[in-house]
Amino acid sequence: MDRCLQCHYGHMIESTQTDDDGQPIYYECSDCGTVQLTYVPMLHQDEFHSDPAKFKGFFGGYGSGKTRTGAEEVTQHILETPNGMTLIGAETKNQLDQTAKDMFFKVFPEFMIEDYWKQKDMVLCTNGHIVIFRPLDDEGKLRSLNLTCFWIEEASEVKYEIFVQLQTRLRNKATKYHQGILTSNPDMGWIKTEFLMKAGRIENAERQYYQNPDEINDAFAVHIAPTYLNIYLPEDYMETTAKGKPEWWVRRYLYGSFEHTEGQVYPKFSSLVIPSFAIPKHWQRLTATDFGLRDPTVMLAGAIDPNNGELHIYREHYENGKSIKYHAAEMKRKILNEIPSGRLMRQVADPKGKAKSERDMRSTYDYYAEYDIYFEPGINKVEDGVMKVLSYMEKDKVKIHDCCKMTIWEGVQYVYPKQDLVSNKNPSEKPVDKNNHAMDCLKYMVAELPDDPSQLVNLSYNRNDYYGNVEKDGWLPHALKEDKPINDYSEWASYY
Repeated sequence: MDRCLQCHYGHMIESTQTDDDGQPIYYECSDCGTVQLTYVPMLHQDEFHSDPAKFKGFFGGYGSGKTRTGAEEVTQHILETPNGMTLIGAETKNQLDQTAKDMFFKVFPEFMIEDYWKQKDMVLCTNGHIVIFRPLDDEGKLRSLNLTCFWIEEASEVKYEIFVQLQTRLRNKATKYHQGILTSNPDMGWIKTEFLMKAGRIENAERQYYQNPDEINDAFAVHIAPTYLNIYLPEDYMETTAKGKPEWWVRRYLYGSFEHTEGQVYPKFSSLVIPSFAIPKHWQRLTATDFGLRDPTVMLAGAIDPNNGELHIYREHYENGKSIKYHAAEMKRKILNEIPSGRLMRQVADPKGKAKSERDMRSTYDYYAEYDIYFEPGINKVEDGVMKVLSYMEKDKVKIHDCCKMTIWEGVQYVYPKQDLVSNKNPSEKPVDKNNHAMDCLKYMVAELPDDPSQLVNLSYNRNDYYGNVEKDGWLPHALKEDKPINDYSEWASYY
């Protein structure tokens, strides 16, 4: 039996309170009463506990230790914050009772509980800290709270408005170090769009996430935990759990991926993102536009690589709540004014923009024409458009430049309606009609191109056309040849 490191006289005695593995929750000195908690976090848990961010998300696969991590983080906050107040919640009372609340009572030292009011579902700790348990189904019930900390278990199932409301409740003066803790499986909802994609720090991500720099919040931190990081799981846990499941399920619920979406329309989208570069002047350009007011108005700029027939989406305009005059000016500044003379193939747009208003018999196209922007109606057959874009992507003939942040944001969450794993219904062929404005532009643009991307290769730009592996002027008389050989494609192509 070990001696107490505090008084060096008493012995450390195991508590009768144990965790799921039968291990004591703490040791207590027989003489001075010093308590030593026995929790030893795994590496990925320790990284989360050590993170100083005000709002922290622990998102991981099944068995990654999410609930235990959240309970231990809350325990530490309570012990360090006398007279504070912590809320622990989940979407429903049953879910709360079976997960976060159950784990809290397993790991929180019993001797620190002075009273538990079952009817109010509140705990009074010996240091004056109050812990309240609440189902998070109504943000109105949270408006009178003054918290030092909150923990949302399975946050993906809770409405975003609840998270926003709880942020405003962190105003208790018992501490300067308020905390908001989220634990959940990865999901394509608000924990991705409003938390992950705005986080100042993302740990253990399997790939780079393309965030909007203007939206990054340094108070947010995300820790992603694949199931395999839990060293205490059975050796065959991953294998047996994954058996018979579709790839998107395995990637999300075992590897903690936010990218592998159930029913993703363009599964390869993330792999098509490349670093931005200046488009050569001789590449042909085209634009596609989708109109909106409350929804964003979007213009995408595309360029054709004549050497291999690739379509490069290299620039975007993506804003809502602005006038046509504003959008026209921004489209020119960002895209149209930079296109070399004679290189713009065409400008297509949502065909609905051609419809004339009953009020003045003018269309959206007419309004843009006042600012010298002229559109042709694009082809708006959803299923056909998706299939053609998918065909180009499968042949690696679409590249998305990483400066097109909102296009990337839409592309990775562009999905078909959810379907149960065991459903016998035929799956829907139409994607979910939400956050798809850049995706509509991509469909309009690709619809203007040939079905076979190889037809986009411009033979006049291929240095080996017709004459095999010789220089472009190798067949000319000596007097007409270049004095200095032009060996690089980009050098001679600019002459044409």
